Amino acid sequence: MADSVVPLPFVHVLTPAIPDGQPVPAVLIHGWASGSVYWEPLARKLLDAGREVWILDLPGYHPGEELPPDFEWTLDSAAASVAAALDARGADQGPVHLVGHSMGGSVSLTLAAARPDLAASLTLVGMAPVPQNQGFKEVLRSQLDQGFFDSGTKAKLMNAWYGDLSAADVERLSKGFDVPFPVLSASALAAMTGVEPSVPGRVHAPLLVIAGTDDRVRPMEQMRAFVAESPHRRLTVIVGAGHNVHWEQPEECAAALTGLWETSWPHPA
Repeated sequence: MADSVVPLPFVHVLTPAIPDGQPVPAVLIHGWASGSVYWEPLARKLLDAGREVWILDLPGYHPGEELPPDFEWTLDSAAASVAAALDARGADQGPVHLVGHSMGGSVSLTLAAARPDLAASLTLVGMAPVPQNQGFKEVLRSQLDQGFFDSGTKAKLMNAWYGDLSAADVERLSKGFDVPFPVLSASALAAMTGVEPSVPGRVHAPLLVIAGTDDRVRPMEQMRAFVAESPHRRLTVIVGAGHNVHWEQPEECAAALTGLWETSWPHPA
């Protein structure tokens, strides 16, 4: 992982009113140009199921945060930041259930490969470590070259990710574009580059991919091909959901997650 100064990420810890007896928290890691707000529907479902939830802001994504001058935004450094937050709990706290959406899935994969002691399980939401849609990459590169993301491109990306939204939801969910441009651009490059090729094979935690049939960013055939490469991977397909399946169909997403956790991690004695 990165050798530069590693900033501790902002972590919002949500504790259920009635815990289900499972001490392993779910750690939700957002994607590019996104933030904690789009996890809220899923977090509510997991809390209702008695699960503790941690929602992280990746480096530079928390409002008002200033990164160390020598911090270089890469998948490795972002994963190191998440690891630092988990290590800060204490050595006796054990692993967590990592849940990463889109670019957050790449961060989660990188973390699970480098620090297997921290991953009780790994879920990739709307993501598989395969080459991205070329058209999407070209749109991003054009914006990076001009030095800012214009309103038309933001609207186009939001539509590809979410489909139709109310004006209020557009305003809330598009705040991920408000992070400083150096962070937005560096994390975009990290997202486009993707994980180092050996990373998926070094992940030994139980792995679930949750994919929507209407995802316009990651085609279903890519998801299926990745899962088919290993008997330790499984796929949950959610009909009618797009790229942000956890926002669109949180109940189905929560059911898939708890199903993985209940069958892949032992209950306390």
